[in-house]
Amino acid sequence: MDMDRKIVEQRINRIDTILKSAYTIVLCIAAMMFVYAVRVGGVEGEAHIGDFDAKEIAYGWTLTQPDGTVTEDISLPTIVQAEEGSKFRISNTLPSDIKEGMHMCIRSVRQDITIYIDGEQRVYYGKNGFEVKHKSAISALVLIDLRDEDAGKRIDIDIEPNSFGSGKISEVTYAYGNNVWFPYIKDNLVLVMTAIITTIAGLASIIVYFFVRRRVKSPKALLYLAQLMVVTGLWVLCESPIRQLIFLSPSRTNVFSFILVSILAPFGGMFFNEIQGRKYGLVYMIIGGLALVQLSINSIFNFTGIADYYDTLSYIHIWSGLMMVWVFISTIRDIASGRIKEYKIASIGMLVIVVAVFMEIYRFYQGSVRTTGVYVGFGLLVMLACTILQLATNTLRDMDDRRVQMEKMTQSTFTTIASTLDAKDEYTGEHSTRVGQYARMIADKVALRYGFDLSDLDRIEYIGKMHDIGKIGVPDRVLNKNDKLTDAEFELMKKHTVVGDSILTDIDNVPGLREGVRHHHERWDGKGYPDGLKGTEIPTIARILCLADCYDAMTSDRIYRKRLPKEKVYEEIENNKGTQFDPELAEVVLRMMRNGELEG
Repeated sequence: MDMDRKIVEQRINRIDTILKSAYTIVLCIAAMMFVYAVRVGGVEGEAHIGDFDAKEIAYGWTLTQPDGTVTEDISLPTIVQAEEGSKFRISNTLPSDIKEGMHMCIRSVRQDITIYIDGEQRVYYGKNGFEVKHKSAISALVLIDLRDEDAGKRIDIDIEPNSFGSGKISEVTYAYGNNVWFPYIKDNLVLVMTAIITTIAGLASIIVYFFVRRRVKSPKALLYLAQLMVVTGLWVLCESPIRQLIFLSPSRTNVFSFILVSILAPFGGMFFNEIQGRKYGLVYMIIGGLALVQLSINSIFNFTGIADYYDTLSYIHIWSGLMMVWVFISTIRDIASGRIKEYKIASIGMLVIVVAVFMEIYRFYQGSVRTTGVYVGFGLLVMLACTILQLATNTLRDMDDRRVQMEKMTQSTFTTIASTLDAKDEYTGEHSTRVGQYARMIADKVALRYGFDLSDLDRIEYIGKMHDIGKIGVPDRVLNKNDKLTDAEFELMKKHTVVGDSILTDIDNVPGLREGVRHHHERWDGKGYPDGLKGTEIPTIARILCLADCYDAMTSDRIYRKRLPKEKVYEEIENNKGTQFDPELAEVVLRMMRNGELEG
């Protein structure tokens, strides 16, 4: 019977594995369909989404250098060699399809830009127009309102580079209304979405912190990371090429942006220090403090006009780089010492952050400023996931440790009581200990059937030792009476199950303890006590204890008789199978007796 049940369970597990694999395959197919729908154009009959693209004036430009040198037929975007303070001009003829309501756009890469149409100055964008004093213009998209009469007219664009913008000339686009923004929005969608998601995730994490701070170990790690994410998200939004859609003043945004990027290292140090158990607090404090000193110096230079924030940005990068170098070094040290086990999940995110920061710095100096913040934003989202998993793991581990400790304390206390009780019952000796051992042996034989693991077997043995704890409330004159108990005395003895349950009312950290103590005298046919439970209404542990208890009673010297022969014990269990005992469990005990696995 048990073999047939094992075969059925194996087949069920095999089917379950196949179904889980099928679910995974369906998920992968759905993901591929999602990508296909995003990247592949529609078929005939699909709803038309319209044309949001802007047109480019990419060819036919004439470049006039500061020294008067003229180069014909230039295509945009391009880069020319130019020094700070010099001025060069690009010229072209506007297309014939220019209409009222259109806008033209060119990106200033920290350059002063003046645009003329048919000799008329239409737009000036540069540092002289800023309220806050700057040595150079702030990168921005410069837009021009076009008119019907502009079609076919000459356009001249004067560009004055600064020390960082050099001679880069961005593409020139035009489109109806706000469609001129669409190419820039499309190109920066990942950047902006990363910034928004990072900011929202940071704010949400701050809220979560206030709910879990008293329940989670090292909760401040979550708070510091959340603050770092909010700072990073706002910084990325401030640095986005389409920040003009969010902020009305690029110059003010510039100040805000550089303040934010300057405090990334201090906030990062607070988080890393917390997640590493505050072992390297002094190093993080020094680097973070020096970054704040650098911010103060840079701010003085910026507002006095000595140097823009942009000119001193490399010093901020130094402190950020040093912070990441130390994160890497300290993590490697902890791996070597074995301390990494305390935050091994979070360390994955930390290493991702290190790579992300150096990728940001590298791409910045390579001139790839359009993606500023994407790597750090992605790294922080990975870091958030790793941190949550780490905190959850630590919390569960601590809870488990506390539970185990409480269980050990409880077991120690009540085992002492059970031993005292055994000593009180002069005829049963170590009855409770033996019942626990027999219960464990029976449970081990049916572990697959009932899903018992090693901890369950330990628990069942413990409950077996506790099963008669209620007898502490039975008077000695009844417990140790030499003659047969009267009906009244037997009723008093039967109450030990209820008394035991009552004693254990506040013990809730050992699953099944109270059920085992209360119901180990229930019978399969419903004629037991105290509640007259029947069949599977009786908890599994209680059914196991019933057999273990009766087996030890029959194989031990009792006050009213000597121990029974093994053959008689076997016969009693066989005869009471399905009446007093669970028939399946009784068959297991009988098989164990036949195999010599139970000795009385």
